[in-house]
Formats: sequence, structure tokens, C-alpha cells
Amino acid sequence: MSLEEEFDRRIAAIHGLSNPLDSGYTFGESLMDIRHAEFQAMADVFLGEDFNQTKLRQVENLQIALHSRQAELYRLYEAKKIRPEEYVDSFNALLEETFEKCEEILGPEDFLKFFGAPRSQLAGFIDKETFLNAN
Repeated sequence: MSLEEEFDRRIAAIHGLSNPLDSGYTFGESLMDIRHAEFQAMADVFLGEDFNQTKLRQVENLQIALHSRQAELYRLYEAKKIRPEEYVDSFNALLEETFEKCEEILGPEDFLKFFGAPRSQLAGFIDKETFLNAN
């Protein structure tokens, strides 16, 4: 089984899409619990179950902060407190900063294994021109 197939299997189990008795997921779990389970599945599959847990916690904390800061930027955008250009530029800068810190923690080789692409290919997550034309 390929790494991608194993990851798909693990995510399906987290979300109860496989045998619900095997999933480990309960309906009362919070979004953070699910995100953590998804993150751990990704780490286990792509980095190995024995990967440095301290590094993983640091990367997961960066991911949590990214989601939180992205949500705040979007709230500001929706409330028209920042312009669409500012939203895209701020989000892309935030993403680049987060990926840079993740690469510092993991190292380039493990970053590539975990995220599936080098950091240089992951920057600019939101295409500015497309976003501005749509908004």
C-alpha cells in the first residue's frame, strides 16, 4: 500500500468512513481533536510513528496558530476592515512564515516528506489575481 493510500485509510477511519468500530472517533469530539488526529495520522504515515514528538508538537502548534490567524484575517476581510489585497497579501505572508518555521523545525528533507512539496512550491497559496477577480 502506498503512503497516500495509507493516509487516505487513516483519514477515513478518523472520520468514521471505514468501519466505525475501528475509527477511534466519537461523535462528541471537537474540531481540535479531529484536526489533531488528522495531523498525527499525516505525521505517522509520512514521517513514521517514531518521529520526534517534540518537533511534531511544534509544527502542530504552528498549524493551529495558522488556522487561528487565518480566521481572524478572514473576519477582518468580511467586516471590510481590510481590503481584498490586504487579505491575500497577509494570508500569503502568514503561510510563508509558517512554512519557513516548519522547515526550520523539520529540516528540508522531512518538510518535503510531510508537506509533499518543497517550501518554495507552497508559497502563494491564494492566487491574488484570481481572488481579486472573484471578489
